[in-house]
Amino acid sequence: MPNERWQKVVEIFERAWDLPADERSQYLADSCQNDQELRDEVEAMLLADEEAEDFIESPILAGSSFSILSEFKNDTNFEDAPKTENLLGRRIGAFRLSRELGRGGMGAVYLAERADGEFSQHVAIKLIKCGMDSDFIIKRFRHERQILASLEHPNIARLFDGGTTDEGLPYLVMEFIEGETLYRYCDSQKMNLSERLRIFRQICSA
Repeated sequence: MPNERWQKVVEIFERAWDLPADERSQYLADSCQNDQELRDEVEAMLLADEEAEDFIESPILAGSSFSILSEFKNDTNFEDAPKTENLLGRRIGAFRLSRELGRGGMGAVYLAERADGEFSQHVAIKLIKCGMDSDFIIKRFRHERQILASLEHPNIARLFDGGTTDEGLPYLVMEFIEGETLYRYCDSQKMNLSERLRIFRQICSA
């Protein structure tokens, strides 16, 4: 999907999201006109957002700024979306970014080390991607940050801190846990179905 098309989908979605349910249908009809594919994409995003809200029963975590739109990555060419600028070496709060750990449609997560000389510490910092910093996305990101601040469980990475960059982008400072991905770990250990389900139950408990 070309970037201009994707931006239009996001723009209509954000405006529709703010409308009362009884006004959405007319707004979508006016905004999408005869483009049924465009309307289908927006309505799918609205449905996913509603399901996420019902699941968490509080400000969105599953529908955060990074994940709610990333659910559509399989159907969307994010190669055309704005790229994450090279932030390695940049100082964010008390930390300096040293390595990119992962990237999605909405942003990136970096390994960072404490840079104020107070003590040694490594953390993971989550940032919104430049170009994706609409009011809606920032609001969802802040919802996620508030949810994480209220969670405490051995199987959930802890939220240490948060703030806003000089450009006005919110960020999360989270516990960095050394290791490999779940899929890679299960495959490397040659786990059978029962062993994988035991790990799955631990995830569900979190």
